[in-house]
Amino acid sequence: MGFSLGWVAVRGSDPESICRILGLHETGVREELPESPMVGASLPHGWYLVVVDRGEKLLEDTLLQRLSADCEAVGCFVEEHVMYSAAEGWTNGRRVWSVTHDSSKARAHLELEGDLPPALSAIRARLESEQEAAGGDTADVDYLFDVPVELAKAVTGFRHDEDVGGTEPPLFEVLASDAAADSKNREPPAWWKKLFGA
Repeated sequence: MGFSLGWVAVRGSDPESICRILGLHETGVREELPESPMVGASLPHGWYLVVVDRGEKLLEDTLLQRLSADCEAVGCFVEEHVMYSAAEGWTNGRRVWSVTHDSSKARAHLELEGDLPPALSAIRARLESEQEAAGGDTADVDYLFDVPVELAKAVTGFRHDEDVGGTEPPLFEVLASDAAADSKNREPPAWWKKLFGA
């Protein structure tokens, strides 16, 4: 089975504010790997990470706009079952860059927008070379799936299927929904209701 998850990392805001926007709260329960449906973690270099199982809604514009207000956010979604991946960078409430790979469009598909991080050039060249060496469009592997994933890692230091260096285990804290949210302080965004039927 492959991964189907979304994550967002925010730098320049505190974990409590980030969780409040997402309609979540920390539980104090920790785990070494992000195995629970929702987890958070403080990463090196000031990023706070939230990982959600099947969390494609984390890449909704309205949510990333709120999360990146007066700070910086990177969102990433991977659906390995169909070899789809996407990553976006936001600053001060606006999208700065995005990279998407959708193998249903083409094995070499890459959609690039905005002011892309400098790391993209080397990542893309390496993975395109590996794809070509494996047989190009006829290969049984899809190296370009990793372009958005590797770019998100280059910016934040996190990749969903690798250890995070420079941290002490257990890194991840289980997060839970604010079921009893009040409309002033803990308003669950629409993505949460759509994703989990809350």
